Amino acid sequence: MEPSTPPPAPDNKKPINWPIAINLGLLLLNFLLTRSLSNVAISIVVLAVINGIAAVMLSLFGKMRWVTAFILSALLVLLIGLGLCALALSNLHINH
Repeated sequence: MEPSTPPPAPDNKKPINWPIAINLGLLLLNFLLTRSLSNVAISIVVLAVINGIAAVMLSLFGKMRWVTAFILSALLVLLIGLGLCALALSNLHINH
């Protein structure tokens, strides 16, 4: 038996990577420029809310691929942002 090759991807299905890249860039830039951990936490929530609002607005227009991109972006911002906050807190060596 010959191995079957997967079908080629359609031409009109291009990946949508820029919302994730822009949000992660903004998150890392904010983390590097901000000295206060509370400001970083607030910016994480603000970026996630902005992505959620963008997803809802695009769902009203029927752009489901964009909705998926913005929802994934919001989840990644929360996951990576909270991980950065946890890393910063663990480096403070606060003993309770």
